[in-house]
Amino acid sequence: MQKSRNGFALVIVIWILTLLSLMAGSFALSMRRESGVTTALKNNAQALALAESGISLAQYMLNHADPKRRWKANGTVYSLVRPDGVEIRIRIVSEAGKVDINAASQTQLKALIKAVTDDSFQQQHLLNSIFDWRDEDDEPRPHGGEKKQYQSAGLKYGPSNKPFQTVEELQLVLGFDEAIFTRIQPWITVYSGLGEVDLHVATPEVLQILDEDLIKKNVHDAGLEQQMAASGQGLDDENETGAVNDENQTYTISIEVQMDDEASATLEAVIKMQSQDIGQAPLQVLDWKPNQLTQSLFANDMESRLITVEDEFTNDI
Repeated sequence: MQKSRNGFALVIVIWILTLLSLMAGSFALSMRRESGVTTALKNNAQALALAESGISLAQYMLNHADPKRRWKANGTVYSLVRPDGVEIRIRIVSEAGKVDINAASQTQLKALIKAVTDDSFQQQHLLNSIFDWRDEDDEPRPHGGEKKQYQSAGLKYGPSNKPFQTVEELQLVLGFDEAIFTRIQPWITVYSGLGEVDLHVATPEVLQILDEDLIKKNVHDAGLEQQMAASGQGLDDENETGAVNDENQTYTISIEVQMDDEASATLEAVIKMQSQDIGQAPLQVLDWKPNQLTQSLFANDMESRLITVEDEFTNDI
């Protein structure tokens, strides 16, 4: 009987030890996971801080005292590699080099729309729907859209009949689905106020779209062709493509950071450079989108416009 009791006690002890071992293992695994999550959050926060610092660097390089060292605002991608292996890529695009959906002429808006759809009826529908959205009247253009057309489409809203406040507002316009908006978004703006694109700071994509549209119409534009050639050759003189010297310019600055531990962060901001008057901030932030980059700056199609910056800044960023 005594041996039976001792054996039963031994079994209980073994079960208790097994249970304690399982609890200890579970606790250790839980702590390991929490530690990993904490480390990842810290690294991602560090990457985002580096991305935010890139805004100040871009501002400085756009106004560099030496015109030949100023960064271009035509979509060129600048790469900075820190001694610890962190790579920061910065891309600057002048809003003057995009098509302003509030001020652009019918010709340039139509050229953009042709680049995203070959359907002539859809082209006319999208184009006139834009004009119906931004004009003040309630009379629909041919194949356009005013309040009645929006109601017929089952929508509970109508056109604002005033200028677009943001680029994203274009998604509300009749006919603009997600696929079309995603394709056209990099080429449009609401900040330039220009009726025509400034060819000197337009990206290669916008130049190509405008040139192809003119070719289809058998129109020859020597200035546009010259800018396309300069853009393709990556010229560096301050008077050549991409160089901006005027005050009060507005830019989209895209930044992507990749760290050696696979942590990363992106930032896209629209900033307006302001004159250096006393009491006025050097720049005004018009839009700020952390971790919402439209296209990765590490994508293969970005390599052709990549410039590696010397290490004069990499120790300070």
